[in-house]
Amino acid sequence: MMRRLILAILLVAMPAAAQQPNILDEKLVAARELVTAMRAESQMNATIDALRGYMVHSFVTAAPRLGEAKARELVDEFIMPEFRASTGEFREIFAGLYAQRLTVAEMRELARFHQSPLGQRMLEVTPEITAAIIPISSAWGQRVVQQALTKHRDALRQRGLPL
Repeated sequence: MMRRLILAILLVAMPAAAQQPNILDEKLVAARELVTAMRAESQMNATIDALRGYMVHSFVTAAPRLGEAKARELVDEFIMPEFRASTGEFREIFAGLYAQRLTVAEMRELARFHQSPLGQRMLEVTPEITAAIIPISSAWGQRVVQQALTKHRDALRQRGLPL
């Protein structure tokens, strides 16, 4: 008897629930599908690999007595596994950002693009571009900061920055 009552309640409630889908859930599903189509985890891993050298350099800078070989060993043993273990968490953050900014239709269209031959080609070159842009952007940033400091040295000194 109780089983029939529960079944009856479920049958009555199901059409109402179907008429009012949880938009947030639908958006997150679409966002996760987009992130999967974009191969976000492999892109994150490529970015992590590209950052490895900078992490090693940071260790050597912070503790020069370590030397590069020991710094590389420490980064590989302690830092890289943490990054790798956290890619799922970052994937959800990534999906949430898309869900906040795009409609379900837009995310589905982007997912279709990423599954197309041109989208697949873009996904192939993206890790290479990411790896190439890191040192370029670092050098660019250092150059712009140096130019700004040189250009505005007197004004910065007058406002208390010791240069």
